[in-house]
Parts: sequence; C-alpha cells; structure tokens
Amino acid sequence: MWVGQDKTEEEQLFRESIRRFVIETINPVTFDAKKDYKTTSRKLYRKAGERGILSLSIPQELGGQGGTAVLQGIAREEMGRGKVIGYGLPWPLSWTHVNFAEGCSGDLVKEWMPRFLNGEASLGLASTEPKSGSDVASIVANGVKKGDKYILNGEKGPMSSVSTTDAFIILARTGTNDAGARGVTAFFAEADRPGIEYYQLEAMEDSADLGGFRMNNLELSLDHVVGEEGKGFYQQMKAFDIERAIMPMAYLGATMDSLELSLEYAKNREVWGRPIATYEGVMFPLIEAVTKVESIRSFCYQVLRNYDERKRITKEAAMMRWYVTRVCLDALDACIQANGAQGYTDNVPHQRRYRWVRAGLFGHGTQEIQKLVIAREILGKEIYDQALGRK
Repeated sequence: MWVGQDKTEEEQLFRESIRRFVIETINPVTFDAKKDYKTTSRKLYRKAGERGILSLSIPQELGGQGGTAVLQGIAREEMGRGKVIGYGLPWPLSWTHVNFAEGCSGDLVKEWMPRFLNGEASLGLASTEPKSGSDVASIVANGVKKGDKYILNGEKGPMSSVSTTDAFIILARTGTNDAGARGVTAFFAEADRPGIEYYQLEAMEDSADLGGFRMNNLELSLDHVVGEEGKGFYQQMKAFDIERAIMPMAYLGATMDSLELSLEYAKNREVWGRPIATYEGVMFPLIEAVTKVESIRSFCYQVLRNYDERKRITKEAAMMRWYVTRVCLDALDACIQANGAQGYTDNVPHQRRYRWVRAGLFGHGTQEIQKLVIAREILGKEIYDQALGRK
C-alpha cells in the first residue's frame, strides 16, 4: 500500500534480503526485555554480523561495506517492522565506530574492530551527563593527564543499552571550563575497567536498558585517546547529521507496520453490524496518519539520497529527527485508539512501539534543539546566537 522508494535493483534486492532476515531471524525470537535483554540482543547482533548487516555503514577501508545512506535507511525501516521492538535490534554500526577506527591506537582497533563488525562486541557513546544532555560542549566529567595516562572522573548518563555495551567512547573535559567545545576529548574505554560503577534506571520502555555510570579515578593509557586532544566534540559533530537522519527510518518502519495491522483490524472488527472501518471516527484518523507517513517518508529518502550525493543535510536531518518522530507518535496513537482496549495490551505491538518511538523526541538532541538547528539554517547564525543568549 506504500509508494515504492527503491530506485535501483540493488536497493530492491537489499530490501528483500533485510526483510527475509527480519522474518527468519528476528521475528521468531521470544523477547522479554526485563529477563533476557542482554542475551537476546547479543544473539541478534551476532546473526546480523554473520550476514554483514552490521558492517553496512562502515567504509571499505575500515573493513566494512561502504553502503550508502539509502541502504542504511532501508535496513532501519525494515528492521523497525519486526516483532522485536526497539533497542534490542541489531542496527548497522554508527559513526562512533568510524571515529574509533580512524582515531584510536592501531592495536586497539585491530583487537576491537573485527569484534564490532561480527557482532561479538558492542560500542556505545557516553556523551550525555545528568546536567548537560543536549549541550555536549558543557560537559563536566573531566580527564586529567598524569604522566603516561589520563585519570577520568565524573558521571555519564542516562544512556540506552548500558548493560550490553562492551566498550564506550567517553567524552570528557581535558581543557578549562571556559574552553567550551574546544576542551573536550574522546576516550576509548573497555566497559569492565576498574573505576567504572554502573547503575540502572527504570524507563518507560523496558528494552531501553537505560542507565549510566560513574567514573572514579578511571585510568586510561595515552593510546586510549580517540583522535586529537580537545577535538572530541568536533569529531562527534561530524556524525550528527547522518545519525539524526538515519534513526527515524526505524520509526517509520514500525509505524507503517502498525498502520497496516490496524487497518486490517478495522476492516474485520464489527460493531453494530458493520466493520468499524466504515465509521469516520475510526477511518479518518488512520487515513490521515497514512497520508502523513507516506508524505514524510518520501522526504526522508530524498534527504538520504542528498547525503549520498555529498550535499549538506543539516537542516533536513534536524527536520527528520523531530518531525518524523512526531508524525509516527501521532500515527501510533491512532493505531492504539482504533484497536480499543486491545491496543493497550501486549497482544499487539502498538503501545510498545509508541513507548520506544517517544524517546526520539530527545535522542540525538531534544526536539527543541532540532528546531534551533533548523532556525539557525533558515534565519542565520546571528538570530540563533541571540536565541541562545549569546548576544
């Protein structure tokens, strides 16, 4: 029922292969996020590694496939349609892995990169802090150089998948506080190192595996610095555009599947002798949701194609990050309502998907941050600086 977005035979074949992977490998999994998140997630990552899915987004010179942004979007969209919902899914690796491979010690890259690519190990980004979420340049966790090592102290979190992550890229302040973004350095740290104390948080969505950690004199040798000292913020900034654009594709896939299920339900569920789909109160919200999802989906694929053509997508990526999420939330809400009390249960995936997608309004920057980015691109930096109180 959806407009085809695949422009080449390669894209069509790739979509079919990911769809088969979801049907054959992901959908049969019985997934209880509270009981077996870690083991189930790891199994799925290894299966995805065997199929080459994890390496899709990694450049060929770093051992990956060098797949296009469009292919990454297709992978996210198709996985989003699966029965395992949210954070346990084996997404293609992110720009954080590229930063690690390009900027870290050769020995560490040789040891860890093959494990990331085959799904044996996972890498997370620890940038957020309790008092500086979207404002990465204002982080206070610090790293002090002492001889041939750095000593890190401070707190990181909240972050997802905290209990399943085997290593982190940690952003810490190595310069003075007034240096802002210029004083932030990226470090690679194995998750089981002494000096890291983990904690878990109860979240709206169980599969978020939400938590954080405190660093108490965490010692890292100089070879654990990723890139140049003081450049960690800018290294990560390179990834923001494409990562903001890629993640909403999974939300689209989940929402499309829920709309299909809900429309079918509405055609077969009868009240007062006729299908509930014949009542405008049920029909119109679902049709409006389909219209919005169809429209925004076409926009999303065009943005990904622009990225593949080396065009700047800062404004459009920010639009995708907040607006696609909002459209999907409204559509999932319509699905829950159309299903009545059933929509509020685990018998159908809609409410689980709603809780998962809801995190999209603050992940990779809140929706308010995304709107500021858009305003800067449209209105100019002077207006943007005034909005932030810089003038």
